[in-house]
Amino acid sequence: MSPRTLSPQSVLNGMNPRTLSALSLLNDLRHAATELLLERKRKYPALLLLYSFIDICASLSRESPGKSNRARFESYVSRYALLSWAAFKPYDLWAARSSLLHAYSPLGEQTDRPNGATPIFYFAWPETEAMVRESLVSRGYSDFIVVDVQTIKHIAISGFNAMWSRIESDAAFEAIFRANAEHLLKDLFQHKLEQDLTVLDELVQFSRKQTDQQAD
Repeated sequence: MSPRTLSPQSVLNGMNPRTLSALSLLNDLRHAATELLLERKRKYPALLLLYSFIDICASLSRESPGKSNRARFESYVSRYALLSWAAFKPYDLWAARSSLLHAYSPLGEQTDRPNGATPIFYFAWPETEAMVRESLVSRGYSDFIVVDVQTIKHIAISGFNAMWSRIESDAAFEAIFRANAEHLLKDLFQHKLEQDLTVLDELVQFSRKQTDQQAD
């Protein structure tokens, strides 16, 4: 699945400058995970950034402030990611995210508890699922899931694309996303981009107003 990208048409369509700059920042994170790390065979660093990317998207799309981090994450991937969830569940993905980010491991608090999540291990070309599974069994592991890293990439990108589409089609949700992004960490370039987009948006609005007045 191809990620969406920003275009000048987004401004002409009236998308708020803060929303546009937030989407631009998210696109930078997505690019770093997929093009700069995953395509260069940096599997686990890419996974760290992909899970963080999903987490950030979940936070920016939250509509119920009282939700826990786990509930917010699982609600986001369930709603936006294009996946059947036959091989593993959103809870397993949350546990994998937490174990990797906190301990750089597939095992953690969520997998250790009774009736907890099933540990997720990964493979990426030139590895195969069978090769990784055989290696894990030989080392004494049992009751685990082996997932292609491309599946995690698909969850991240399909979820981002679906969230973006909703931002464009649902004004109330766009306002929620924009409010959640108010204090998003931005560098000087991102702040300058938002300022430039604001000026461009004002010019577009002025031009439309002039056109309407002439039509009257």
